[in-house]
Amino acid sequence: MQLHEAVKKNKLGLNRLLSAIFISILIFSIYNRTLSLGFDIRFLVFPFFISSLILAVLVKVKFGDWVVPTRAVLLTLLLTLIVIQDQIAWQFSDLDKNTTVYKNVIILYIYNFLIAIYFLLNKKYLNDKVLINSVLLSSFFLSLSCLYQAITGDLPFVSIGSSGEAFEDKLSLLGVRPSGYAHDPNYTSLLMVFSIYIIVNIKKTIFNRALLLVCLLTLFASGSKTVLLISALLLIRLMFIKLKIKVIFNIGFIAFILFGAVIAFSLFEHLSTFSQRLVMWRLALDGFYERPVLGYGITGVRSLLELSMRYVQPHNGWLAILVDHGVVLFTLIISGFTYMLFNTQKRANRYLIIIFCFLSISNEMWVYPYWILFLVVPFVYNLGEKRV
Repeated sequence: MQLHEAVKKNKLGLNRLLSAIFISILIFSIYNRTLSLGFDIRFLVFPFFISSLILAVLVKVKFGDWVVPTRAVLLTLLLTLIVIQDQIAWQFSDLDKNTTVYKNVIILYIYNFLIAIYFLLNKKYLNDKVLINSVLLSSFFLSLSCLYQAITGDLPFVSIGSSGEAFEDKLSLLGVRPSGYAHDPNYTSLLMVFSIYIIVNIKKTIFNRALLLVCLLTLFASGSKTVLLISALLLIRLMFIKLKIKVIFNIGFIAFILFGAVIAFSLFEHLSTFSQRLVMWRLALDGFYERPVLGYGITGVRSLLELSMRYVQPHNGWLAILVDHGVVLFTLIISGFTYMLFNTQKRANRYLIIIFCFLSISNEMWVYPYWILFLVVPFVYNLGEKRV
């Protein structure tokens, strides 16, 4: 009996150790994905992930823990449906498939889904402090890289194929929009939102308050208009809730959204980047109308756009899902988001979902693992327990 307990303790200890190492490297690589030290640091994640996943499964089998979380089952079913739909869609497609890009994206889809499933399967053995400290360190490093980039206009140790430059923007807090090692200013803004979410839900210390200011500075400097707009609206909504005037606010909020959408559309239409996105969206929608049910398969929207322009993705995560996977899977995914939104009791977690959904309107978010932070981590760890 004592030997059995010792073996069990050793396996659980190894599981916790491996998961801690894996999550630390994973979080840092998500925040600073273009940092290169002679090799892509994301390659460090894979062996620790595979080892952690195998050990997590062995621990469940060894100790008869056969309970599989419902969310893990649903994610597995969704991935299976996506792969099946993808194979059928490409069989009937007349588009030229970019095989290299297709293989890379398929690998990323499966890899990200497996990581999300691992989080759910290994929930009871994950350490909150490891995640929190990893986010704090990673966000601080990313903020420093943004500041360095804004001052010098360049960034060292950037992986091949990535840009280290900050481009000018008069609306930005620093006069430029730095992205640091997150590769894109919009992704930097998104990551800073998640860091702020973590910081406001942990113990208030001098360091944490200082880091909160640093993250806020980076958020405004990186200058994602979508993130800043929706964050401001949610902050205003929070103030109205605190003042207990929900009904008046909800009516005004809907009116403001409708009016603001018309104004924003008319203003942004004159900007070259937004005009280019409108063209991409129209081309993607035209393709969707031709195959609304079956879709084109993974990366189909990229192949579609390559017929008419140089851009390889529509800069719209929702539109990419609609074109690639068709209206059936799109409806299934939307239903999942809606269920999560209306059944999440913690207001902070609902805000994360809303911000992610809004930013996905202007950026392709599904190929990258950012959705794991916003849609999986808050429901695995004991974060956001207090209502904010």
